[in-house]
Amino acid sequence: MVYLILVVLVVLVAVVLLRYPTFKRRRLERSDVPRPPGTADLDDVDAVRPEIDASALASARSHITREVPDGVLADALLDATPEQLQQMFAAVPTEVMAAAMGQGETQRPLSQEELNKLQGVGDLVDDLEIWSFGDKN
Repeated sequence: MVYLILVVLVVLVAVVLLRYPTFKRRRLERSDVPRPPGTADLDDVDAVRPEIDASALASARSHITREVPDGVLADALLDATPEQLQQMFAAVPTEVMAAAMGQGETQRPLSQEELNKLQGVGDLVDDLEIWSFGDKN
């Protein structure tokens, strides 16, 4: 009798675990939260980009710095909600964001000594035999 109860319990747990992804997907489909259109179908050359809802763009713009161009924001809204974008952009340090936008400190030019070292390394890499890619000549 104990074995029967144990088998029934294991079967029930297995059924619940197998049905959980379907339940979760259906619950998300029924939710009132608007979902982004996604970019899965944009790989095709003839794909038409979906229009971004103006209210979603305005909502995202109100929480994200003006330095991020509208085109970048619109592309990001294809895969994320305005709230998700706000969290993602808030996680980026200001120095990294400034560098990505072409602002902030620029890298100093290399000295002649550093250029010579790099040239030497490039010559050494060119001399390696890995460039044969398995050709047995």
